[in-house]
Formats: sequence, C-alpha cells, structure tokens
Amino acid sequence: MLIRYSDWKKPTDAAYAFQLRAAFSPEIPATGLQSDIRAVAREVLGADEADRFEKRIHRWSGPENVVGDAGEKPYEGQQLTFEERPWRGAISMRDMDSVLRGNVLVMRGHSGQADYLLRDHHMLDVALYHYRTTGDLPRALFHADRHSDWCKDSYLEARVPPQAATWWKLFEGLKRPEDSAPVLTEQDIFFTTAKAEPSSRMTGRDVGFSTLVPWFVDTSELHWSQVLARPGVVEADWVSLDLDYFQPAPQLRLSGGLLRDPRFHGMMEGARVRVFVLSPQFTNGGDKIDPWEIQGSVHSSLRLLNLLRQLPGKVRLQHP
Repeated sequence: MLIRYSDWKKPTDAAYAFQLRAAFSPEIPATGLQSDIRAVAREVLGADEADRFEKRIHRWSGPENVVGDAGEKPYEGQQLTFEERPWRGAISMRDMDSVLRGNVLVMRGHSGQADYLLRDHHMLDVALYHYRTTGDLPRALFHADRHSDWCKDSYLEARVPPQAATWWKLFEGLKRPEDSAPVLTEQDIFFTTAKAEPSSRMTGRDVGFSTLVPWFVDTSELHWSQVLARPGVVEADWVSLDLDYFQPAPQLRLSGGLLRDPRFHGMMEGARVRVFVLSPQFTNGGDKIDPWEIQGSVHSSLRLLNLLRQLPGKVRLQHP
C-alpha cells in the first residue's frame, strides 16, 4: 500500500499523542496529602488515554542501593507519589531521603510559584500533576542538564521509551485541551549543557549522548551564556535544573557561571514552575552507571539544591 507523505504522522501525533481534558476543576491538595500520578493521569487524560500512557511510556525505577544489615533497597521503587509540602527555604536530609524513595515533593510560594523536587526526570508527570492542581501549562521551558533527554522518532517507534530519557521529545505528544496543539514543541525548550572530561575519580562510562538534540539546534551554541542570549529564553515560565549539570566539581567549573548571572536570577525569580532533579545515579560523572546506585555525595547534592532554590541571592561558589 502506498502511503503519501501528507498522511504520515510523527509518533507524537499518533502513538504518543495524549489529549488533555478540560472537564475538571483544578484544585491544590492540602498540605501533607499524597497523590498517585497514575490516578492523576486518569483525571486529566481520561481512563482510556491514561491506560495508553501507562502502556506506552516507561518510568525508571530508583537506585538499587542496599541499606542496613537487613539488605533492604528503599530507593528502587518507581517515582509515583506527589506530596504537597509547606514552602520553606531549606530542604532537609529527611526530605532528600523521601525523594530518593520515589516521592516528588511540591512546595508552593505565596506568589504562586511552585517548586518540584524529583529523583528521576519525569517531566510529563510534573506537567500532568501541575495541570490537575492549577489548570496551568508551560509556555516555554529552560532546561539545564548534562544530558539532553531528547530522542529521534525512530527511537519511539522501536521501543517503549523511558520517560526520564525522552521527555523533551514526548512533550510534543501532550496536547492542549482547547486546540490539541502540543503543550510544548521542541522549539519551546531551551537546552544548555556542559560536560566535563572524565577523570579517574568519576564513576560510570561515557556513552556520548549528552548533546543529542533536534536537528535545528546548533550543538556548538549550547553553553549557558549563548543560550541565555537567545530571544525569549529569559522569559521562560518553567525552569528545569538537573543537579548532574553542576556536579561533580569539574562540572561546576564549567557551569557555575550560570549561578552568578543576573539574567538567570531573574528567570529563577519569575518562573511559575521550577523543577529540581537529583539524578543521583549520575551526579559523579558518566552517562551510564553500572551498578545502578547513588554515585555522588547526597550531602553535596543537598547543599547545591538549597543554593539553587534560594536564588536570586548572594552566591558564593568554591571549586574543590
């Protein structure tokens, strides 16, 4: 059978198209309430679309660290729970442990700004939850990461993709309720990356996918200073920061200037949604970790997280 080019649909307009519903009343849950993202998806997508979402897109499980004499693995479960927490300036080690166990912590400021703290970079889940609780969707997103989390159509067609590693591409499949337009196109996501040369102190191995980006993105123009200079970037209403962009110390030497830039401070202050992703498997360098365990220092990640959340403000960085 002959298929005309005009009849061909991208995966994000076919198998990976998910239509958001408008027929519900947004409601912010009470502080302390936990919500299962699978139940949230059924509310905002409808039962059939949500079932298809669960079948088509895979969620990562957490690191397989063995903790205690009993040999328990408390972090290996999937990240399924969103929990409302009071807004406060500092995250505690107890909060970090909760996130490592698969709980997304959500804190909302008086201005309406919402901070999401994730273990795994499941951005579609964040969009579904934020839409259910506020009715709002992003217009543009600034994304700083050592990995681009983008893939080609052929990748989607060949397998069930992991949400954490393909969300940039998959965002085009999430459709707005009013006109079925993509929530975000690839052009609406501004990506910056930095990748330190591997050293003997870094764990993992380099598989070379850090700057896999759409064809129209110039991979020689991905430094944070170049990205911030593009039209419209500093007005992005969502900001996504992966802690492996700043860790370990060689990464911070490449990317630390972003934390001092007043344009970035303004973006952090004005963003409606800020997403902070631990990516604990990757915070000591390398793109593929074997075994699948926490690689960086949890205490270092906690200090960095609290610094990022308190921007804009006085920033003092030390490079070991």
